[in-house]
Amino acid sequence: MMRARLCYLLLFLTPVAADAVPPPTPADLAGCEGSAFVVDTLVCADPALKAADARVRVPSADQARLLDAASDYVERQEAWFQRRNRCAFAADQPACLRDAYVERTVVLAALAHDSAQDRAGQCGTMAVRIGMVEGATIIRDDNRLVAVALPAPRSSWRNFVTMDARGKTLRLRRPDGAHMDCR
Repeated sequence: MMRARLCYLLLFLTPVAADAVPPPTPADLAGCEGSAFVVDTLVCADPALKAADARVRVPSADQARLLDAASDYVERQEAWFQRRNRCAFAADQPACLRDAYVERTVVLAALAHDSAQDRAGQCGTMAVRIGMVEGATIIRDDNRLVAVALPAPRSSWRNFVTMDARGKTLRLRRPDGAHMDCR
């Protein structure tokens, strides 16, 4: 009995080597110099992910201003990085990260989209323009980005806004369950 307790004690006191740990939040870019964080390790080991990280890590001054002015259906940069970091816990970590970067790249591209050619629409009582950017549905009003909805990813990553088409109505839904209908 004493021997069994001693074995259990040794098991709990023995350091366990970990390849990588989830990153602390908030984080704003992959740290490739000796980082032990799962997300950083994966991003730094994959040239495509590393390039995507470089494109989205620090929005330009104009992008930052436009993100701040965007509606609640557009995820803020810090919140996106925190959510991206949760890919560390996903069984499909690389795919999760790829889809996270695809979503953010499209959101940042949508900030600069000229909606003049997009169709007129309505979200609730708000007049909007509805168009497409890189396969995503984007919705803008006269002054700001209202929402970006991408097709569902194949990985465990979940886009910030999901969209269901119901006849002529587009239902946009945030992770907290809030939704808005657009026509």
